[in-house]
Amino acid sequence: MSRASSLYSLQILDLKLESSRERVTEILVILEDDQEIIRCREMLEKTEAKLKDARALNSRAEHVVASQRAKIEQTEKTLYGGTIRNPKELQDRQQEAESLKRYLMTLEDRLLEVMIQLDEAQQEWDTASENLARAEDIRTTQHKDLNQEREGLLESINRMDAEREAALANVDQQDLSLYEDLKQRFGGIVITLVQAGNCGACGFGVAHSVQQSIRSGSNLIRCDQCGRILYAG
Repeated sequence: MSRASSLYSLQILDLKLESSRERVTEILVILEDDQEIIRCREMLEKTEAKLKDARALNSRAEHVVASQRAKIEQTEKTLYGGTIRNPKELQDRQQEAESLKRYLMTLEDRLLEVMIQLDEAQQEWDTASENLARAEDIRTTQHKDLNQEREGLLESINRMDAEREAALANVDQQDLSLYEDLKQRFGGIVITLVQAGNCGACGFGVAHSVQQSIRSGSNLIRCDQCGRILYAG
């Protein structure tokens, strides 16, 4: 195995390790993100408070209507019970009963409005409750899948760490130092393939004689333009 080939194999492992570790970090962030659940819970609490107020308002409106009907019933009992014989008093009671009935109509209209508000508040609460339940179900399923993926990635990382240790045995210490230095400079891609006579990273042309030297594998040849190590593959 040539020097460049050994470093190229090491780079492949390092890129896979980096990708896997980044994905594990992403998964942890997702697992800790409860913003959607918090939003749904806040909405449920808000609609629950609204529903509670609507129920209280409806209860008061029903009580007022019931009290008004009781007043009318009592007035009509007095009016038609035969205990009042004075025409003027009868007339006053009759007018009072009519006034009470007119006001009852107003109260019943208000009760209807309150009942509509109560129905709307109930629907809003039902929707918020369903949204929270759905969000929790989605999170449960998502967390299960993500935890399984995370466990698989961690196993893969452990395996690749062992493979990397084994791969280091084929890498010269001086070459490894150069590799690590170039990683700091370029990021993940340190060794690049020569493709159609050009550097696979920057596209700079590689002379035919240089390509022959790269194929021999005895030395590390770097691109004259970007400085990466060239590999024939």
